[in-house]
Amino acid sequence: MGQAGSWNAGTRTDSELHGRPAFRIDEPLGKEINAMLVSWAGDIGLYAGHLDYLEACDFGRYAMLTHPNTDDRDRLFLVGQSMVALFALDDYYVDDSRSGASLDQVGRNLSLCMSALDEPYLTSEYDQATHHAMQSAPVLVALRQYIARTARYATPQQVARVRHEDLGLFVAMCQEASWRTNKHIAPVWEYLGGRQINSFMPCMTLIDVIDGYELPHNLYSLPQVRRAVKLAGLISVLVNDLVSTEKEKDAGVDQFGVREAIAHEEGCSFEEAHVLGVRLHNDLYAAFQQQASDLSTLATPELRMYLVGLEAWLAGSREWHYRSARYRRSEDA
Repeated sequence: MGQAGSWNAGTRTDSELHGRPAFRIDEPLGKEINAMLVSWAGDIGLYAGHLDYLEACDFGRYAMLTHPNTDDRDRLFLVGQSMVALFALDDYYVDDSRSGASLDQVGRNLSLCMSALDEPYLTSEYDQATHHAMQSAPVLVALRQYIARTARYATPQQVARVRHEDLGLFVAMCQEASWRTNKHIAPVWEYLGGRQINSFMPCMTLIDVIDGYELPHNLYSLPQVRRAVKLAGLISVLVNDLVSTEKEKDAGVDQFGVREAIAHEEGCSFEEAHVLGVRLHNDLYAAFQQQASDLSTLATPELRMYLVGLEAWLAGSREWHYRSARYRRSEDA
């Protein structure tokens, strides 16, 4: 596959990231879904006082771009809910001190998020206490509503898959918090292993749910399919790392990404490390394409659709990172 169009998100080498252009760009649809998401966030108190920022992030556009096979507003709203809930979790509980994130509370907060996504079963008294606690914070409310909506469209097995990837995400977030607490710069292999899970994989698990079919568990769990999914997860988050660096540094968000890991390990400048990060992304993208091609040869119709869905997701995600106000500095707008 060739390179996508020019990037201009604050670093001159972003144009070297390989990938396909978005499979669909329907701006009116994206705006419609975005308005639904901003209204929902306002209703539950998420990003209170900062809904203009949430609107500018344009998660509705993200949903439209990453799931080009449906115009169903309710299903695309579910996509956006998952994105908003998980990004808010990152902002409120992990990354952004401006939103109240505190490193010494990451483990506790993410454990509460686990309870929001996977309801504990206790006695009546403690069930009531849990229910009350789950209503006490907008992030927890968002997570509960996102998983409840998932269950409306997904089979129990698909819901379990979504939960599994979400809980893995939380564990990897705790790993990253440990690095920061201990001022530990992880070796590149460790960083990539954690980041592969602390990625967009939970959102990608919705591909078949949103498109109205089911990739059976016995296929999703095949090592070759798992490799394709995990490669896609790491590719997506490396784009996030490489595009977000300058904006998040300007905003005071604690920075530890692939650029920092490579610079420390290789003893090179951040600029040189960024180039190496782009090269790593491109090598991983080539590996993903080869794995998907190998699988497609003998794939079932469902697996073939899922593999195409993964590539469409990657293409749409790259386009969103290019334009979202979450990662673009004002002078790049």
